[in-house]
Amino acid sequence: MYDTIQQKILDGIFQQGDILPSEVELEKMFNVSRTPVRQALKQLENDRLIYRVQGKGSFVANQQPKETWTNMSGFRNQYSTDWEKISVRTIELKKVVDPHFCSLLHVGENEELIYLKRIRYLNNQPMIYLEHYIRSILPIEVYQEDSAFSSVQKLLKEKAGIELIEVEDEIEAVIADPYISGALQIPNSSAVLKGTRISYTENRTPIDLNIFYINTNNWKYYSHYQNHSQT
Repeated sequence: MYDTIQQKILDGIFQQGDILPSEVELEKMFNVSRTPVRQALKQLENDRLIYRVQGKGSFVANQQPKETWTNMSGFRNQYSTDWEKISVRTIELKKVVDPHFCSLLHVGENEELIYLKRIRYLNNQPMIYLEHYIRSILPIEVYQEDSAFSSVQKLLKEKAGIELIEVEDEIEAVIADPYISGALQIPNSSAVLKGTRISYTENRTPIDLNIFYINTNNWKYYSHYQNHSQT
């Protein structure tokens, strides 16, 4: 229930100010009891996707994440509340041929990939350093048009009609090397969170392999799992 309502908000089916179905209507729609309905609504409220008015119902809030990517990223709460304070900059863009990453993206070992280095900022402080290896679906010139485009996912959807709907993450704690420390403006040998993410289309085609390093001093990773059989 949570995932269904959240996705409708992210897709614009439920828009800011819209009233959601009542608890009784949600019970009937999802064939569940009142308790899981209230649990799902409470979580939506906690994530600032909706707000509730006593005696009137639940309404779509005006601080929902701007992209589906925010839900996949593990940083949904931060993006929900601080979106306007977040910016991004591309610091390197080129074509590369790398048999290892070509293999992971299921393309020929001599096929060119788009390689991106980016930094995400919160209040102008670097928080996430990212390296992307992307299938050459879009010409490199598209990535050059705006060095501050918000996400690869959004660009692929807008420019190529390709939607990334599934991600696989591998997360580990590592010591930042001098380059990563410099990019994140943290002391040398600081502990950071490293992630390796592969993003897929609906038919499980890998499109984007992203290696990222997170300064967790002010940025926390958050994940939410909900058993669909319960809600």
